[in-house]
Amino acid sequence: MQKLIGFNIKRNKKLLVSDIIKFYEVRGYELTDADVHGMTFKRGNIWGNMTSLNPTKWRTKVNIEIIKKERMDYNIYATYKFTTSGFFRTKIEDNYYNEELNAFSNAIENFELDSDVIEKIVDKTNKSNFHLLANSLLLGIPTAISIILAINSLINNTLPTLIASAITAVAIIGFYVIFVKLRGKA
Repeated sequence: MQKLIGFNIKRNKKLLVSDIIKFYEVRGYELTDADVHGMTFKRGNIWGNMTSLNPTKWRTKVNIEIIKKERMDYNIYATYKFTTSGFFRTKIEDNYYNEELNAFSNAIENFELDSDVIEKIVDKTNKSNFHLLANSLLLGIPTAISIILAINSLINNTLPTLIASAITAVAIIGFYVIFVKLRGKA
């Protein structure tokens, strides 16, 4: 998923770049590339969204572009590329991403950073993702067992383990998708 935020700021470029770097380093990002026109930050790893419910461990890449308009007058564009906990995003994950963008804007434009708000949203996202996963497992596994038993009784034989595993995975993912869609409507 990709999100873009842009704003104008009137400030010395060296101080501006310094503030941007401080903001991202405090948030756990690593500066991976920088040139005259901007910089790139990364946080998390590619497996983070598959191994953690915490969105701060998911792979996030931020490209910052600094465009000079006039002396001490710059347009700042930040392009965020987020990974998500699955194929679908929940509203709570969207809220986290929006707060991440707003925190950057407030920190650079207004020198304000309310890390408590962001941490509360991270906790809420963790809990939401845990509930989605737990509910998907609680309903997906019994459903898969029922389907496997029904198929075994119809064919008077035992399904191969690979097929039974695939049925279980599809049932769990199916319930995950259903729960994400239901939360999206709530």
